[in-house]
Amino acid sequence: MRRPGNVAGPGLLVLLLLLMAVLAGFNPGLAETLKVERANTQLYESPNFGSTPLGTVAAGSDVAVVSRSGDWVQVTYQGKTGWLHKTAFPQAAGGVKMPGLLTGGPVKEAKTDEVALAGKGFTPEVEAGFRQKNPGLNYALVDQVEQFQVNPAQLAAFIREGGLTP
Repeated sequence: MRRPGNVAGPGLLVLLLLLMAVLAGFNPGLAETLKVERANTQLYESPNFGSTPLGTVAAGSDVAVVSRSGDWVQVTYQGKTGWLHKTAFPQAAGGVKMPGLLTGGPVKEAKTDEVALAGKGFTPEVEAGFRQKNPGLNYALVDQVEQFQVNPAQLAAFIREGGLTP
């Protein structure tokens, strides 16, 4: 029997409190985490490569997802909130580790740069053939240029000072 003035029972009250907590953004145990798979991944202040780097996230690190915007994922990592590009998470960004259904054996995963070069038709096999056909070219210089690293903070400053759009 309901008493006058007792509009909601305890079950309904708990349900209302849970609904309010979810609407307020409180979702214990439901936060999405992703594992960073690329080495030396930069955490950026805003979702573009020209923004200020906040630090590096090591490969194998778990990050908590805050939000998403296009190809960028806002995360928290070691007390910092920033943005990582989706390429930091190849598997979560649509990459799939296929079992060896077609080959009968394990499938070798390609690195991101190998996939990019293969998309341009420049695979390790093509490179070997090119080297064989053109032995007089300076491949050591190409290898040296490939190893060149750009400091993310200097790149961000260059983009800002030049008024460039990342």
